[in-house]
Amino acid sequence: MNSAKKVMNQQKDNSEKKENVTVKAATGKKKLGVSSGRNVKAIVLSAICIVLVLVLCIGVGIQQLGPEVAFTVNGTKVTMDDMMYPIYEKESYYLPYDEMYQAYMGTSVWESSYQGSDSNVPSSVSNKIGIKQEILDNEEEYVVLYKEAVKAGYKLTSAEEKKAESQAKKAMKGLSWIQKFRLSMSKKKLTKRFEKTILADRYKSDRQKELNKKVDETSVIKKISKKDYREYDIQYYAVALSKTDSSGNTKKVSAKKKQEYKTEINKYAKKAAKAKDFTKLIGSKDKTDVKYDKAEFTEKAGWSYLSTANLKKVKAMKNGTVSPVFYDEKAGYYVFVKMIDNNSTSSYQKACDDAVKSAQTEKYTEWLNKLKESYKIKVNASVWNNVEIGSMTTEIVTAEDLQKMKESSSKKSSSKKSSSKSSSKKSTSKSSGSSKSSK
Repeated sequence: MNSAKKVMNQQKDNSEKKENVTVKAATGKKKLGVSSGRNVKAIVLSAICIVLVLVLCIGVGIQQLGPEVAFTVNGTKVTMDDMMYPIYEKESYYLPYDEMYQAYMGTSVWESSYQGSDSNVPSSVSNKIGIKQEILDNEEEYVVLYKEAVKAGYKLTSAEEKKAESQAKKAMKGLSWIQKFRLSMSKKKLTKRFEKTILADRYKSDRQKELNKKVDETSVIKKISKKDYREYDIQYYAVALSKTDSSGNTKKVSAKKKQEYKTEINKYAKKAAKAKDFTKLIGSKDKTDVKYDKAEFTEKAGWSYLSTANLKKVKAMKNGTVSPVFYDEKAGYYVFVKMIDNNSTSSYQKACDDAVKSAQTEKYTEWLNKLKESYKIKVNASVWNNVEIGSMTTEIVTAEDLQKMKESSSKKSSSKKSSSKSSSKKSTSKSSGSSKSSK
């Protein structure tokens, strides 16, 4: 009861004080002139400006005094300010695809399966978890390689210094000052970053060349089957016996429609026998579901447009010959083919190159992992665990912002091309004019 009374009394005293203040304020009012009104406006604007400057200064002060440390390499601190650019770089790459993923896959691009190339990341994890690990692995690698480069006496060339500056300008292009501020980006900081990564990349390239010599390419290539990778290059006309609606549901066409397709494709097959150009059997005014295309398939992989029995017939074709129409209900197509090359080595060569490159990458990864063991790398879990890819920079630079930046860049490049064309035309006309006068 006593405490309740105290609260009531305190409330009553406060209301009485407010009334007294109101009365005094009312009795003490004076008529304000025009100049007084202007002064008040100027004071308010000045106050707002001061507050904004203070907010920015406090923000900068906080960042300068203590940016959170993401990880350390032999005591060298890499802060979250340093990590903002690589995070932004990855998020701005994937963000434009998010809307498409939401519409067609029913999930965000961040929740879809990992799409990166980091060998340390299992493919079963989500994209946001995989990208997060990829960013951390890449940054750790750059710090270690930069330290090794400095230790080995590597120094930037003047061309590399200019390249770093150019990369910094490009990275900030299209960003507003407030976006740069929120991303902890500046020309000075980014130039310094790119100087380090350029030096690290040169050191990495030199080490990779040395490691490549240790890869036995002959033994790697021996494992690739020439028979399996024999390639068949074809041109073809086909019509699908099923259609997919906007919801992604596939439905077979009717028997009547199939008969129409048979008539249409037979018409083009007859034209193929006499045509000089196999690629132009369908006229510009023809309304048809039959489509022309070209394809390559290997002995091992096969071709989905034909069942095994019909594909065997195609593989037996001589170069330059045209097949009859295959009414392949099992594969789901009516199709006829022209054989361009029945023994191409392109797929085999690519498989060999890929195998050698994979062996070289494996050799480098082994070397890097061993090198990293000699360094004390410590991740600050209390900071890095709070990083959630897909939400770090996507509100600072939105998908709409990225689209505008892309459009602006394409407009500038097209205007540069048109201006260079017009200048070249002018110089041509001048030179032709001068040659005429000389005559």
